[in-house]
Amino acid sequence: MSRKLILLFACTLLLTNGFAQKTLWTTGNARTLAAGQQEFGIIQPFQIGINDKLELSVSPLAGLFLVPNISFKYRYNEGPWMIATQHTYLMPSMLLHSMQDSLFTKLIPRDTLTFSDTLRIPYVFSFRNQVMVTRKIGTETLVTGKVGFEFSLKSKADSLPALTYPQFYLQSTTLNKKVLWYTGIRVDGNLYNDFNYMAELDFVSSGFDVEHWAIEHKGYFIWNKSIKFAALIGYKMSYGTYPFPASNPISNQGRFFIFPVADLIWKLNIKRQPVKDMFRVQ
Repeated sequence: MSRKLILLFACTLLLTNGFAQKTLWTTGNARTLAAGQQEFGIIQPFQIGINDKLELSVSPLAGLFLVPNISFKYRYNEGPWMIATQHTYLMPSMLLHSMQDSLFTKLIPRDTLTFSDTLRIPYVFSFRNQVMVTRKIGTETLVTGKVGFEFSLKSKADSLPALTYPQFYLQSTTLNKKVLWYTGIRVDGNLYNDFNYMAELDFVSSGFDVEHWAIEHKGYFIWNKSIKFAALIGYKMSYGTYPFPASNPISNQGRFFIFPVADLIWKLNIKRQPVKDMFRVQ
């Protein structure tokens, strides 16, 4: 059971965007790690600065078992205004086979997550692209606006049904030729000394006709014990127009959900000295 919980948690983080955004000051905004600098956590993706403008990241915990993935972020400029684009590749085919093999049936009702044993699952390739514009306000606050979209390509096989479990539903609609798009705003700041915070609000839509949508909010509190280690605790909540399972239309599976987030984050090969502003851990 513990292994299943870890796999489900890692997969949820990877597929719901928000949980790829939990490090100190580069994930989720237009900043990038310095060349050679590395960050990683228990759930946090492994990130490394290829150079001062290009950052690579992978999620080993999710990718090793379920969703092979890789992401590149490129920052185009430096200054009070920063612009970056991020491009992520995912291959969720192993995740879909795990659902067909009933890996999660003890955690989530079968009619919301698993596929028929006779369903031929295709090879699926998903692509996520986003633009981030970050503005530095004062010495200890970053405000970031973002817009992005996600789509999937797949080999010929049976049509895949959408997953009616809230954490998976919107992303699963890309399996049926829907484009998932989202926009949001994020604030990173310093509370006091080595205590930081992050707050983010996003709107996510399946298709440009806004057939199904969700409003998601994330909040994190971060303690920087040193320039090489930090601890994070927070939450994610969402409200959306997720459909109920056809076999149980009056399910108590609500359209609102909230669950906690916690992680430990390490930094390696720090090249920049701490300074007396919001980048004090860099």
